[in-house]
Amino acid sequence: MSKRFNTLETTRILLEHAGILLGLVQRMDCEGVRHVRELDLQQAVMDHGRHLSAQERRRLQRAFSSDNLFHANLVSDIDKVEGEKRLVFDESLLELLRLCDLSLYRELTDARLRTRLVSLRDLHGRLEGASFSEADPDFTELADELNAQLSQLIGLLRQNVVRMQGVSSDLADISGEASRAPERFAAYRRSMLERIAHLYERHIKPTLAFLNPDTRLADGANLFATLEGLTRLFERHGKQSRADQVFRVALSLNAMHKPIQVVAREVDNFLRKTRRGMLQYNAMEHHFARLQALHERTRGRDLRVTRLSGRDFVRGNAFVPGLKGFLRPRAYAFGGSASYHRLLFSEIELRLADLRRRAEAPALPDLTASLGEARTDARRIETLFRWIDGLELRPTEDLVRELHGRLDAFIDGYRFPDLLAVLNRLAHAGPEGLAIRTTNRFRLLEGEDGDVYVYRRRRLEEEPSP
Repeated sequence: MSKRFNTLETTRILLEHAGILLGLVQRMDCEGVRHVRELDLQQAVMDHGRHLSAQERRRLQRAFSSDNLFHANLVSDIDKVEGEKRLVFDESLLELLRLCDLSLYRELTDARLRTRLVSLRDLHGRLEGASFSEADPDFTELADELNAQLSQLIGLLRQNVVRMQGVSSDLADISGEASRAPERFAAYRRSMLERIAHLYERHIKPTLAFLNPDTRLADGANLFATLEGLTRLFERHGKQSRADQVFRVALSLNAMHKPIQVVAREVDNFLRKTRRGMLQYNAMEHHFARLQALHERTRGRDLRVTRLSGRDFVRGNAFVPGLKGFLRPRAYAFGGSASYHRLLFSEIELRLADLRRRAEAPALPDLTASLGEARTDARRIETLFRWIDGLELRPTEDLVRELHGRLDAFIDGYRFPDLLAVLNRLAHAGPEGLAIRTTNRFRLLEGEDGDVYVYRRRRLEEEPSP
């Protein structure tokens, strides 16, 4: 008869070489099964003991043998299916291994949370008919079972919070691998999106709903309503210490809602940013491939093709013709001419004058939509005209844009219709010595509401002396 190790010695050997079972547990989670094939276990033991001494290898093989694990009560069942043995490890050993490795924590699903809630409801219903006497074993057993379930629930949720907070490091590792292997970036990105989307939809959102006191369930009370009912039940029967214990559990569970909510917000932002990045990346890749095809034609043997034939490319894209409607950015540089410096100092003096008048800037009354409040609109126009009449102006190439910037910066309650009123005022009573010239050039002006207005460019010029 071969020598066997007892449970304590076997467990110690298993934890000394925890990498064997940690890898097998990870494989179980990936495959979605709750058993380990004996062949896989023996292969993992052989791979792990490859660099050990012969005596240590024999000790390891004896400890990890199916017979020893079964008699040490670390394997609860051995099943033979299709000629192969399948080992079902004890759940307590698996939970111990999951505690040793953060990545092996199992996220809470909606089904597991509902099972815990149904058990608490069942205990609440059974306690309503109990005697609440410490001498009654039925009551003490129910109370002990309630304490055990509450402790297990807190432990599961705490592990879930720790696991969720470690997701960011996992994503960072995946992103690092993707950056080191650009040719496999698409596969890494798809895997990352699938993983984080599954985590958000199947684990984070159900946990948030489970820990939300305002959640309404069709089949009964939520978690906090059940705990509140248990607290009142104990208080009504004079069990204040047990009531306080349930109340403290409710406080602990309520405090777990905030860190999970932070993780949910981070994951949601990550998903949105990644979706937008994917759209931008795919669009750029698509159009870049088209440009590459056009460029390859210029590298052929036909010497007449020396330039990109991009007419079809321009017509087939909505963004390329739209670029023609925007002015190219101009480089800002200091000039050396006297006229440039006069213009610069004139601009500085003009802005200083506006800042000195800032304290006198009026607050325009709100616009009204009814005809019965015409006095308010008239008072608004009068206030605006008084401010404009004292405004110092200088020659400019775009009077509309300059007026918009100065009114928007110094007038409270300014709206785009006020700009039209000011232009109308200056057209009929313009500044002395200056004339407004309307051109056929069109410009764009973006309002506060996001709308884009098209206007004719107006120049403000000095009138020639007679």
